[in-house]
Amino acid sequence: MTKITLKNVVLCSLLTFMNSDFSPHIGIFFLKGVAKLPFAIIYFLSDIFYLVLYYVVGYRKKVVFQNLKNAFPDKNNDELNQISKKYYHHLSDLFLESIKMHDMKKEDFEKRMVMKNMDLLNPYFEKGKSVVVLTMHYANWEWSNSFPLHVKHKILGVYKPLHNKHFNKFTNDSRKNMGAELVQNSQVLRRVVTAKRNNEPVFIWLAGDQTPPPSNKFWFNFLNQEAVFYPGPALISKRFNYPVFFQNIEKVARGKYQTSIELLFENPADFSETEILKAYIRRMEEAIRKAPEFYLWSHKRWKHERPADQPLLD
Repeated sequence: MTKITLKNVVLCSLLTFMNSDFSPHIGIFFLKGVAKLPFAIIYFLSDIFYLVLYYVVGYRKKVVFQNLKNAFPDKNNDELNQISKKYYHHLSDLFLESIKMHDMKKEDFEKRMVMKNMDLLNPYFEKGKSVVVLTMHYANWEWSNSFPLHVKHKILGVYKPLHNKHFNKFTNDSRKNMGAELVQNSQVLRRVVTAKRNNEPVFIWLAGDQTPPPSNKFWFNFLNQEAVFYPGPALISKRFNYPVFFQNIEKVARGKYQTSIELLFENPADFSETEILKAYIRRMEEAIRKAPEFYLWSHKRWKHERPADQPLLD
């Protein structure tokens, strides 16, 4: 017999709502309403959401703690718990900020997502050359949809579709409200080929820290754990010899971020896919170790076990 607890009641209510015929339409209506709220209320709601997420539901707490424990074996349980709590505070902010993004204006982004050194890209644009910019699920990567306000290149935001088509549309509408073009991950190569054929310099923006099937051959040590990576960032940049940049994002205060880019490879055609991915991974690790609470620890990034026939590429 299932024990009746507040946690179970909340989970059952959420599952019932999500599986109902009307939930997508009601949910989108609700999200659009939340997006119109002022930031002060957004962060008040975030504080409440944190309490529910961490203390009531306990959303993936075991996953988060184990990921942190594996990534930082030198830290004791008290230190890991402190990082975990900070992470859930940030995750709550991120969730509400992502909803708020649907109604954010140019002035909001300019105030809350400061973009530094974007002029590094201008010489490539003037030459008609595309660039690859690698980000990760850190801080608030979603607010990078404001790149079109600061970059001359056409922004191609590569995304993986959500299962629910209604929420997928809501999310994509939010992501492209500053002028970015969204490209499904399965279509990105075709879109890049089209851009090259049309002499259109594009900014190929993608997060390469997602989890592909374990059959992929690019296995590396990532934060002290074996992890598989998509080859796309390396294959695209190498095939077209587009310069590869790393996007660093910092959370400087609540609701305020700054981002910058740094060149990893000027001519990636001169390097192997392994070298390109390894440089990207090491730069991610450096940023994460600096402020670990802002990485997406609740994602089951290390859920796969490396097949025996796939070598570790470190």
